[in-house]
Amino acid sequence: MPFNYVTVAASSDLFAPATRAFGDILIIGKGAFGSSASAAQRFTDPATAAEQYPMGATKLLEKTEASTATASVTTASVPVEIPVGTEVVIGKDTAAEVRTVKAVTGVSATKFTLTLDKELKNAHPVDDPVVGNGTSDLAAAISMAFRQTPPPTVVWGLEVASANPSWTNAFAAAVDVPAQIVVLANTPLSEQPGTNHPVELLAKHVTTVSNTGGDGSERIGVAMLDRTLTQAKQIALNKGDIKSNRMVLVAHKSDDDVAAAVAGVIAGHEPHISLLLKPISIEMTQLFTANEIDAYRTASINWVASPVLLPGHALYLGEGLTASPVGGKEYVDVVRTLDDISFRIKAALIQAVGDLRIDRPGLRTVVTLVQSVLSPQVNRGVIESYAIHIPLLVLMERERATLTADELVQISEGRSGRKVTMDVSVVYAGVIHQIAVKLVLKG
Repeated sequence: MPFNYVTVAASSDLFAPATRAFGDILIIGKGAFGSSASAAQRFTDPATAAEQYPMGATKLLEKTEASTATASVTTASVPVEIPVGTEVVIGKDTAAEVRTVKAVTGVSATKFTLTLDKELKNAHPVDDPVVGNGTSDLAAAISMAFRQTPPPTVVWGLEVASANPSWTNAFAAAVDVPAQIVVLANTPLSEQPGTNHPVELLAKHVTTVSNTGGDGSERIGVAMLDRTLTQAKQIALNKGDIKSNRMVLVAHKSDDDVAAAVAGVIAGHEPHISLLLKPISIEMTQLFTANEIDAYRTASINWVASPVLLPGHALYLGEGLTASPVGGKEYVDVVRTLDDISFRIKAALIQAVGDLRIDRPGLRTVVTLVQSVLSPQVNRGVIESYAIHIPLLVLMERERATLTADELVQISEGRSGRKVTMDVSVVYAGVIHQIAVKLVLKG
């Protein structure tokens, strides 16, 4: 082995900037009846979510007699509150009966009387099972999001109590979940009396967290309209906090959780990809008329369409609008692209904090860091061009003898305050949404 006066052991310690998923979803909703709120959980497949958030099961507190010609039995007592509209299976084996809960009366904290949609044909003893039929709202919404093509990578579930959900507490817990898209399971924007509709709270949440949350916390909310309302009433609900470029509203004629489906569509595409005419996997047989579509478009509401020019009669998103065009953010991809680029720039510039000095070499390095983020975006066609301007660097590039007293003060204050101001301008070229063709036939 040769003799060495100096030995160097080389290793690589390259800086790896933080990364931010562009399409992780957080779905807040009701799990099993009788359950309480639980912490957010991360899912990469719908089957695991279905196991975690079942429909629910309980037992009869009292014996129920079978209905007779003179006595109709349409009630049953259980120890937990089951939401109205829930389909349950009462009994077991051949005596099992499927009924829907029409009303719930709380006898005590541990006894609730269910009013059923139809009379019970069979007698059921105490402790006979009462099992929810179907899938819980939360599990169904997570499954719907994963059903889209391409599907999301990660979907978070945040369970609220099925009987008396505390949406305020849920949104407080949602702040720390690393998701970019937030949706409420099976919760359409309806004419619920009073204030603080869950969708309104969703709008306040995504706006507040995006503006005042930590780095990378920017997010959008997705909500579906109540299809049982007239179009005029639906459109009138896009107001107040909901009418925000952080919200995405969608009209539909489906029994599925369309909000979760749209969230899945958004999450499956990179931020700069327009949502226009992207396929959506839901069941919907009736379509909107041309007049209805025009009214929704004017009101900044998306709709589900099936254009005749596209083969297969599949369903697509008719537009990619935010709920408000204010601030030049009329389209969802504009908002998401700005969020994505903003995070990338922050992740790159964190290298400069605490190391680079406020001099010409240091500020030039800052420019280079931003260029390292934006140039690849230009090459990929995400943005068309960009410009970087640091006023302090412009002054430092000049000969000191040419600077005025005020400009020398600016340099001094910049160095003493240790704060650098930088302007970054990005040119974003949106995709084509409409083409006007003039066809002339000449003989």
